[in-house]
Amino acid sequence: MRFVVLILTAALFGCSDQTSTNPPEIEVPAVSPATLETTDASPSEPDAYYEYLWCKNGPNWSGDNFRALVKGWNEINDGLSHTPVAVFGYVPSGWEDPNFDGLWVLRWADKAAMEAGWTAYVANDSQAQLDAAHPGVLECGAETGVNRFGFNAYVPKPIPTSFDPSNGPYYLTNQLCSFNEGKSRQDLSAVLRDHFLPAVQAVAQANPSSTYWFRVEAPDFTPTPEASFNFNWVNFWQSPEEGMASSASFAATEQGAAVQALMNDVATCDPVIAQPWNGYMLRAPTNNP
Repeated sequence: MRFVVLILTAALFGCSDQTSTNPPEIEVPAVSPATLETTDASPSEPDAYYEYLWCKNGPNWSGDNFRALVKGWNEINDGLSHTPVAVFGYVPSGWEDPNFDGLWVLRWADKAAMEAGWTAYVANDSQAQLDAAHPGVLECGAETGVNRFGFNAYVPKPIPTSFDPSNGPYYLTNQLCSFNEGKSRQDLSAVLRDHFLPAVQAVAQANPSSTYWFRVEAPDFTPTPEASFNFNWVNFWQSPEEGMASSASFAATEQGAAVQALMNDVATCDPVIAQPWNGYMLRAPTNNP
């Protein structure tokens, strides 16, 4: 498992590989991190609900067509009674998956908001409108547990003001992790609270310009036996250069190595090396219900 030593062999992937499948820049207003996530909730209560939709580029995909589709999708949602708090695009950086070209990521206030949002979207026949206006550009999954995956998300560390999701692409990595025998969420929470967060906060104090933050997500679906896991760990930085450098620097410290050992005792992650992504903001945070 590699929570702390995230990308020591980053050269395997490259720094900021931009392929033709990467979303083009979308014009969004600058966003304060405080509007993106709440971080003062009880540890037992999720901070947000995230959905990941697997998306494949269609025969008419292009930068211009994708920008037009995002604009159209936002216009449709502007007229709905319930919408996501924010929307993002995650694109693999330096690797490929046969199931998708990228992820359409919906950030909801909670699961109830997600259910209300999808009800409004379907009642408005929104997808048919979007497909008619932008045929063959992008096809995203909608089947829960198959190509659409929901997670209760926890944000233990406040997002630093130096992190700007509207300045894309930003950099993130993720790992799917399983608890070791006899270990549970309580063991992970204890390591986070007593060891990982103090270490991360010490680094942030020494380096105020750091943009690092992270999210821990519990699946709200039943993973297949072949791909079983208990949680998804997601790390964020403004750039791949910062992510790789900070991970290697932290891993080289005595405190970093000690925290890694404690993490390894709690859970095992696959893959060993975290998967890198380029992140883009597609819909800026709103105050809609």
